[in-house]
Amino acid sequence: MVSSSRVADSLGVLDKALCNREKVVIAYSGGKDSTALALLVLDWTVSRKRSLNVVLLHGDTLSEIFEMEHWARGFAKAYIEMLSEQGSEGEIIVSRPEPCESFYWRVFVRGYPASTFSWRWCVDLLKRKPSNRILREISRDAIMLLGHRDSESSARARSLSSRTGSCNLSPGSCYSYYLSLDGDIEKIYPIRGWSDEDVWSYLRAWRNRLGILDNLFRLYGYGLIKARYGCWHCTLVKIQLGHEVLGGGYMYFEAVRKIYRAVSDMAELRAAKDSGYSRHGFLLAPARSLILNSILVAERLSGIRLYGLDESRIDGYSLREIFVEMPSQEADKLVKKVEEENRGDLKRVVSMEELRDIDRHRKDLEKIWKHRLVKNDKHIEEIIDLLL
Repeated sequence: MVSSSRVADSLGVLDKALCNREKVVIAYSGGKDSTALALLVLDWTVSRKRSLNVVLLHGDTLSEIFEMEHWARGFAKAYIEMLSEQGSEGEIIVSRPEPCESFYWRVFVRGYPASTFSWRWCVDLLKRKPSNRILREISRDAIMLLGHRDSESSARARSLSSRTGSCNLSPGSCYSYYLSLDGDIEKIYPIRGWSDEDVWSYLRAWRNRLGILDNLFRLYGYGLIKARYGCWHCTLVKIQLGHEVLGGGYMYFEAVRKIYRAVSDMAELRAAKDSGYSRHGFLLAPARSLILNSILVAERLSGIRLYGLDESRIDGYSLREIFVEMPSQEADKLVKKVEEENRGDLKRVVSMEELRDIDRHRKDLEKIWKHRLVKNDKHIEEIIDLLL
């Protein structure tokens, strides 16, 4: 059970952060931590008898699984209604990466390999850049609340420590522990010191009066599994437990995630380069073709369409239409136009015929892949058997 002192500390952080503020932005992904944070702010308005102007900034990376995105949109709508009932104002703003900065464009057009801990290109393009762009449009003096916690992972703890102020007292004893500055944007982490059990205990208390939270509990195995949600393709974790919680067809996308990681680690499928922290550059056409066709096979086998390919559009065309359905020459012209407008490196671009037609790459891929297959993974083997 979350201690009353832990909640009181976090409410005290909000006292300091919001004492002279009428407008606040909550970074809302739809996950358990950002949901707990949003409800904590609602608790604060009730206990302090304060009204706020709340912007629920939903970061749609175009890379979540559909169930999480559907839940996030539903909760956001219900949350704004709850704020209104308590006398506060609220609005939902959705931030998204530009189509040419989405995961799918960066992989299939520019050949981006899987992120590493020293090169996390996805965080900047899919999350930070879109949200900061919105923040600066909302207000120059916007304050942003985030649900990041030290206990999420050692990497998260290191990241928070590097961004927040120093404190000579014990962790959580002073305001600087919860505060960071990102340019002219003030960011606060009110639940930074909470454990997983603290979060779930707090959400269980809310669940007794808020039935919509049942959907969130289902996504996390009712709090029994330490699942984390985020981009389905994230390769900075060994296992996407969210896929395993939902099971069924989602295990095919877990297989595609591992295939993406595997081809990114194969020097034969990367362009050579002379500088940088890695001597391996962008993904070559065979690797991109294998990833795209693995996604299409996974969709067919699972009966699930990936979120993001149909929702992001350029000149009226969805990314799925560009990468899969349009006549290849028309798609090539559109891709070239977008890359020229965004100063992309046209040397990285491959034709849609090369991207779509895995048959032209089969011999090369068979030689490389047969010795690198992830063993004892029936979903990977099923996809690869159908493609190669």
